[in-house]
Amino acid sequence: MEHNQQIVQQIEDFCMNHPGAYESRPFGEYPICYRVMGKIFVQLNSEPHFYKMTLKCNPEQAYFYRDLYPNVIVRGYHCPPVQQPYWNTIDLDLFSDMELLCTMIDEAYEETVRKLKKKARQQLVKLSELEFRYMDASDDFAQLCFKLDQTLNEIVGGEDQRSAYVQYNLPDDIHDVIVVYHQEKPIACGSFKMYDDEHAELKRIYVEPTYSGMGLGEEIIRRLEARAKIKGFRWCILETGEPLAAACHIYRKLGYQVIPNYGPYAALPESICMQRKI
Repeated sequence: MEHNQQIVQQIEDFCMNHPGAYESRPFGEYPICYRVMGKIFVQLNSEPHFYKMTLKCNPEQAYFYRDLYPNVIVRGYHCPPVQQPYWNTIDLDLFSDMELLCTMIDEAYEETVRKLKKKARQQLVKLSELEFRYMDASDDFAQLCFKLDQTLNEIVGGEDQRSAYVQYNLPDDIHDVIVVYHQEKPIACGSFKMYDDEHAELKRIYVEPTYSGMGLGEEIIRRLEARAKIKGFRWCILETGEPLAAACHIYRKLGYQVIPNYGPYAALPESICMQRKI
């Protein structure tokens, strides 16, 4: 398959067109990984000197394609031996059937979704109805942050109780934003900002109560982590508070661990700081 920007873009667009799909680069610039509900289903190396794609598959399909295209489609070359039956690597320089490639991408996505837990599959159906837009701070983001602040004020007992935190959430300091839309209505958001060269600080994560229970907060965090990793950060950190037990539960579920209060929160004993390597 000829290596040019048009074909690479066609492959990337096809991967991203699957419900709930998003891009990540957990291993560096390459491969470009496409995930659903946090799980990788495609890994694309689009470098001219290393033009390959690795796809999730079940063993029966994997062997079928290897027999059909010997030395062109092989066991996942980079995978540990125990995982190789579940991945195929395609040498795109020697493969020319774009229609079949799209079929294999579809199968990779379907196999990944099939192995999700029942609850995650149910959440995916609902999340697929939403649109995730990546942007700088915007009016829609500001509107959701206002709702977040109102909610936090109710939890802690008034705006005065949170006055010490306002300076750390200024929108001018936040440039990596996700706003989630349902039928063009902004219903959730999240963001991060640079803390230092290695740490991205998650900020302003909010989901309207009507849309709670569908895993939207977790999905926003996964996507923020993916973008932070693409930008070269190695860790995500965050600050929350003792009254926000539900948020702490979500973060722990996603692998965050409590750490000593950092930076401006060191002197605020009601704060809880957490981090996760991404």
